[in-house]
Amino acid sequence: MPNKLLVAVASVLILLLTVLAVVLRRSRTEHPPVSPTVPRVEDLRGLSNA
Repeated sequence: MPNKLLVAVASVLILLLTVLAVVLRRSRTEHPPVSPTVPRVEDLRGLSNA
């Protein structure tokens, strides 16, 4: 009987930690930096000649 209880408690704990991780991940407000313009091949060629 205690073995089943231990498995049930461990399962609930893992489920709660997973839900907490998902909620915290979605609540992050900072986003990775994004370039305001799409880099062009012509721009890259100009930089390599300089």
